[in-house]
Amino acid sequence: MSSADDGKSFWKHTGVVAAIGAVAAMALAAVFLSIGHSPQPRDVPVAVVGPPAAAHQVEAKAPGKLSARSVPDAAAARDAIDSRDVYAALVPGPNGVRELTISSAASNQVANFMRRTLGEATASNVPRIVDAKPLPQDDSSGLSIGLLIQVLMIGGSLGVVGLARLPSRLRGNPRRGVLPLAFLVGYGLVSGLLLTAVSAAYGVGTDASFVDRVLAFTLISLAATMSTAALVAIVGPAGAAITAVVYFVVGGQISGAGTAPEFLPSFWSDFGQALPGGAGTSLLRDVFYFPEASTGGAVGTLAIYAGAGLLVVILLSAIARWRAGEADSAPAHGPAAGLA
Repeated sequence: MSSADDGKSFWKHTGVVAAIGAVAAMALAAVFLSIGHSPQPRDVPVAVVGPPAAAHQVEAKAPGKLSARSVPDAAAARDAIDSRDVYAALVPGPNGVRELTISSAASNQVANFMRRTLGEATASNVPRIVDAKPLPQDDSSGLSIGLLIQVLMIGGSLGVVGLARLPSRLRGNPRRGVLPLAFLVGYGLVSGLLLTAVSAAYGVGTDASFVDRVLAFTLISLAATMSTAALVAIVGPAGAAITAVVYFVVGGQISGAGTAPEFLPSFWSDFGQALPGGAGTSLLRDVFYFPEASTGGAVGTLAIYAGAGLLVVILLSAIARWRAGEADSAPAHGPAAGLA
């Protein structure tokens, strides 16, 4: 091949790579801007101590931004906060808000929005603001959960890719798939133990029990790892790249870790909570700061990812074993029969 042909081939391939890169960059830019270019609160749930009329008056202060529910007393309002059914509660006064109870552990962004919207002081009414669920001093920014989720999402891809690169002699019987499945389960448990230790070293989530933290981290890791393994088993190594983009690159923006689902557009909010990162964020937040909250929804979502991934891997392993058995039992024909 001449140097001219080499030059044409080089520019042809680099042109394709540049085009793919440009399309990918434009797509990601459009996605990210549609997610967060102008975050606006949407139906943020709050509790109002008093009759339904009082709740309607609170909603009227920020149309479309608040979803107020009436509760009979301050104790019921606090229970709603502890259960993470609402982000804040308020006691109306003669001239506005007499007391505002916020929950920065549920979302720093929502807590600040509540301060600005419902806790704004006036000359005749200076509301008392109480943070019922403050963030710990070691996580005053509230970013730790998001960082931990990112590690778990990246780890899911790395674990599967690492398994795929093991030498064949170390994989056990590939027809049985025992070692790969045992590895994935063990990898999830080790990830849970390690992240529990690391987060505790930085004072994050230490109010929760050790067992609860390990189980939460392990389930999130299994959801990411098993579903990635299933996709890799179906489409090949590209499966790990797909989950890395969906779970980490895009999923990290819509998990609700850095904000709240109510501050995301409706589609992205629902999609984010349906991914392992969003469900994992909700689970960690409940385990760390809201032990009274129900974790059934988040646990169910993560269990579906882990269980479905495990089922796909087992089924494909069984199919491969069946095909291998058929091939072994087929009679040999032709000249190669004598060499079998």
